[in-house]
Amino acid sequence: MRRTPLHFYLCLTLFGALLLHTDRARAEDPEDIVVIVHKSVAKKEVTIAELQDYFLKNRLSWPDGQKVVPINVKEDTPLRDAFRRRVLGMTATQENRYWLDRKIQSGHKKPPELGNTVKAVYRIKGAIGYTYRKNYKEGVVTIVFVLPKE
Repeated sequence: MRRTPLHFYLCLTLFGALLLHTDRARAEDPEDIVVIVHKSVAKKEVTIAELQDYFLKNRLSWPDGQKVVPINVKEDTPLRDAFRRRVLGMTATQENRYWLDRKIQSGHKKPPELGNTVKAVYRIKGAIGYTYRKNYKEGVVTIVFVLPKE
């Protein structure tokens, strides 16, 4: 059987479509960590560096001037540990030490820790938090970043 350039391009197109489908399925894994913001926040995407600044209170306002209100999930949960490690690049001990130093130096307290961050972000203007995709509610809050399941 003679292979033609058309045959090659058809195979390549099919392979590309399969890759996109696989990537899309991965991006929608219920165990992905989604970073969410209140509907009042105009920013629709953030970077890891921006997340670090918001959750470590190095940036206190959104680009439009609205106050940033970071909200963590409760301590000693797998979600908190994963977020801390993958976004902040810290262990629990390092994070606690960071907040002790910040309180002494500038009076900043660590973000509140709540069990239901979706509800908190929904209710607090300027809020940013995170949850598993399976807990995300379409139309209630906005996803600005996705950390794929490890």
